[in-house]
Amino acid sequence: MDDAIKQHVNQNTVESLLYTLYWLAFFSLALPMVSYLIIFLSGGGALLLNDLTHLDQLESNPGLVFVSIFLTAVLTLPFLKPTLDAQNKSEVIGRLAIEKVALFPLIITVLLTAAYVLLEQWLFGFMEVALPDFMLEVKAQTNSLLDKIMLFLAAVFIGPIFEEVVFRGVAFYRLKKNALGVSGAIIIPSIMFTLIHGQYDQVEVYISLFVFSCLVGLIRHLSDNLWYCIIAHMICNLLALGEIIW
Repeated sequence: MDDAIKQHVNQNTVESLLYTLYWLAFFSLALPMVSYLIIFLSGGGALLLNDLTHLDQLESNPGLVFVSIFLTAVLTLPFLKPTLDAQNKSEVIGRLAIEKVALFPLIITVLLTAAYVLLEQWLFGFMEVALPDFMLEVKAQTNSLLDKIMLFLAAVFIGPIFEEVVFRGVAFYRLKKNALGVSGAIIIPSIMFTLIHGQYDQVEVYISLFVFSCLVGLIRHLSDNLWYCIIAHMICNLLALGEIIW
């Protein structure tokens, strides 16, 4: 009997994991591709890119990044109920852990995130890690005030909200309630979060992304509030892109 129960639990865990990974891939890979398709079919690609032959600029052009992440976030909304097994808006909000923000946890989140980013920058400087080519490409294409505004909105607001809803919202909720528990809910989304950022070319950057993602996952667990994860992500992106934006 015990073996049968264990086998059933293991089967349910594997099914839940595969189902969650499917939705993570759908949100982070399929929907962005759909958003780019919509942009180019509507003529937005020709408007946002000066030269359509330079499609390698898809992830570094501020205008294109802003429109694509905005469209991706909008396309995500109808799928939140089925991924969270929710019946209505209230259940979606509850399972995403969207709660009121309290001052003390907010201060701790801000200080912890700032300390992590400063430590990361110090370590990168100590190890002489060069600025990623992707960041140099973004910097080269961010020339006007409008470019800076669009990059700011995409990287500091829309992007963190979208990614945290997916990774620390949907994925965390689904994985925490099965046998994988909190550890699985933190580590597995962090692995996926790291892998989808394929625009970087330094191992150190991927290690940093994974550690930061685990830190944000821990914040999600301890606070039981998605807003602190979003705020931490916003601060990290703002500090990372500060030189370009300002």
